[in-house]
Amino acid sequence: MPEGLAKRRALRVAAALAGLLLANATAHETGSPRAGAAPSNRPFLGVIGPAPDFALLDAGGRRVRLADDRDRVVLIAFVYTSCTTACPTLSLRMSWVLRALLARGIDGRRVRFYSITVDPERDSPEVLSRYARSFARDTDAWRFLRESPERLRPVLAAYGEWTRALPDGELDHPARLYLVDGRARIREIYSLAFFNEEQALADIEALLSERP
Repeated sequence: MPEGLAKRRALRVAAALAGLLLANATAHETGSPRAGAAPSNRPFLGVIGPAPDFALLDAGGRRVRLADDRDRVVLIAFVYTSCTTACPTLSLRMSWVLRALLARGIDGRRVRFYSITVDPERDSPEVLSRYARSFARDTDAWRFLRESPERLRPVLAAYGEWTRALPDGELDHPARLYLVDGRARIREIYSLAFFNEEQALADIEALLSERP
């Protein structure tokens, strides 16, 4: 595909996804029944849109692609390690969900969690490794990823993510999680304010049950 056409296509996909993300986030933040509801036995999760692929580096320098996770259910979060507010809360909740999955015998062969740093200049591989050890007992099922700012930028844009530097050194950014099925489709977007661990666990199990 010619480079110009490929770029235009990528921009159209990102724009369409951004609209879907906004609509979904608005539904969560206005307190929709789905967002804060108690877990149900069989949650219904519609298809929001395709999950943009990415190729990022884990803390060991290995290249990781979302496209390699076909047939896995994936949970994606965008964080940074020096965050003192939303990110540690989000990571603790993800840790709870992963522990619950592991207790049910569901490991990295069936699910994969990704925490992608939005602050790669401060989050070196060593820093990211220490952060990973603070939250993840199973670093095969949960991987912490980074890239250069230049290579990370299109990934953030594709997911409708952004960052804004604050005077105190913190970064303002959306605190959202993206639940992706085994066919690389976004099936749920959680805002931190309405991220219920038990509901997320039920959602993941529902997507796992869809597999042949």
